[in-house]
Amino acid sequence: MFKYCPLLYLIFLINLISTQIATAQDAPKFEMSYFEDISATLSFKSVQEKKFTPTKEKFINLGITKSALWIKIDLNRKVLDEETLIEVKTPLKDSITLFYTLKNNEIVRESLGVMFPYSKNKFNHYLPTFNVPIHDLATSIVYLKVTSRYSLFLPITVKSKEQFYKQRIDSYLIAGLLIGGLLLMGIYNLFLYFSTRDFSYLLYVLALFSAILSQGYLFGILIPYLSPESPEFSFRFPIIIMSFTGIFSAFFAIRFLTIKRTSTFLYYLLLFFITLLVFNITLELMKFDYLSRKLNIFLIIGISTVIFSSAVYSLIKKNKIALYFTIAWTFYLFGMIVFALKSIGVLSHNTFTDHFMHFGTFLEVILLSFALGHKYSLVQVEKERLENQTREELEALVKLQTTKLETSLGEKEVLLKEIHHRVKNNLQIVISLLDLQVASIQGTKNKEILLQSKSRVYSMSLIHQKLYQSDNLARINMKNYLEELFPYLKDSYYTGRSKIDYSITIENKDMSLTKAVPLGLIVNELLANSFKYGLTNDINNKIEIVLEQHDKNWILQIADSGKGFDQTTLKQDIKKSLGLFLVSSLTKQLHGTIKRYYKEELFVTELTIPIEE
Repeated sequence: MFKYCPLLYLIFLINLISTQIATAQDAPKFEMSYFEDISATLSFKSVQEKKFTPTKEKFINLGITKSALWIKIDLNRKVLDEETLIEVKTPLKDSITLFYTLKNNEIVRESLGVMFPYSKNKFNHYLPTFNVPIHDLATSIVYLKVTSRYSLFLPITVKSKEQFYKQRIDSYLIAGLLIGGLLLMGIYNLFLYFSTRDFSYLLYVLALFSAILSQGYLFGILIPYLSPESPEFSFRFPIIIMSFTGIFSAFFAIRFLTIKRTSTFLYYLLLFFITLLVFNITLELMKFDYLSRKLNIFLIIGISTVIFSSAVYSLIKKNKIALYFTIAWTFYLFGMIVFALKSIGVLSHNTFTDHFMHFGTFLEVILLSFALGHKYSLVQVEKERLENQTREELEALVKLQTTKLETSLGEKEVLLKEIHHRVKNNLQIVISLLDLQVASIQGTKNKEILLQSKSRVYSMSLIHQKLYQSDNLARINMKNYLEELFPYLKDSYYTGRSKIDYSITIENKDMSLTKAVPLGLIVNELLANSFKYGLTNDINNKIEIVLEQHDKNWILQIADSGKGFDQTTLKQDIKKSLGLFLVSSLTKQLHGTIKRYYKEELFVTELTIPIEE
């Protein structure tokens, strides 16, 4: 909704100005003629003897000149009020002096203009306005002497006080709406800069605020507020600020249209004009008044034309953001050309030429705001497109890499399974060889040693078998593993002479391969001892296996009904026993501890092994 507000604002402003212009056309009639004092030295008395050139228009335009302009105004006293006002509708004139003769032959002289403090204006008006006592005049003729280092363009109106005050309200309202509208657009775009941090917005705001100041001084509306008692500042500031407007506008165009990338020639041409504008500011500060003013008009039109050409070129190059910019700068350039040509006397003074620059500037501001908004939208769309494209590319890359990783992992998994399978087969060969060796040995003691070696190899072989049969190649399910290892050990060591009650309690959890192998060997040794030495009775023999997790430890308990031993008193014997030595060494390897004790007529060997790897 906000984007339509400036257009509604502009329609209201046009309607108000049209009403004000229609009212202004109903002004009292008077005749006017002029004389150009080229030397600017004639006095009031001597100039009355000169021949004045009549003009049907209510304005005179000599352009930028060092001459003094004398205007003779023949008032129609029959239709004018007692207090009649003469208003010069251009503010930036060095001096405007009114001369008239009263019935008592007194010559009245009153001066206004930029070179005089604002307090000299009795009517507190931004335009020079003089009060003429109609019935006290010796004749109906009054004279104006005008000097100006700006364009010597003089539109004159004669009106009653009532008309003056009424039209002054309208003119202040128009000027306030124009400058206020520009100011609001500037503030709005300044907030956009702080939210987007796009430097283009800041350059645009600087150009816009410069335009506000230049328009305000060309209107005359800002002089009473910014420099009422500083004639020299009021005189020089408009040229300086107009040059800054051109400079900021050029830099804004360079960045907004990316001219450096699209056309090197136009880029350096704009930099050349920027340099000339800086030079012109120096001329103004050095008080080369007439030169700086003529050069200022040329430079403003020149740089505006180059900016317009850059916008058209960008549009031809299919730069989407150049559309609004081109339309906006068309209005602005046309307004500046009309103003410049009117200033130097090429174009005549009329409603169109008087107001088009202000309309062009306001339209340009509105359309450039749309252009910035359009650019922001395009940037957002492009950003979203790039984000989507990047995301799709990343997703495709991730998918491709994932596929490669899955393929690689699958290959490695097959390879590892094959390795575990081959290790298991090799260990089975070792077991077969041990079986053959057992069959060929006569001594019981030697057979027992080989059988123990065989069970140790089997405990490791079974782990590799479980690994290649499982989907997890790094961890072993201890319940499945020990429940399959126990029958093998039972068949290997149990002779069947004694009755045994078995109790197996194993948690259904996984253990890493680095812990499972040594733990399997420990279980093998402890169960072998239980079958060999833990069966002391023909009946009521028990073997219990418990493997559980408590807090951060694995707890392994193997109990039997044997008489056991005291590990402190038989320490040397433990070292001589390979099985017990393996249990002790492997427990240390697992960073565990081992305890032996009696519980409920059972001899218990308990290992505590940390879960952490």
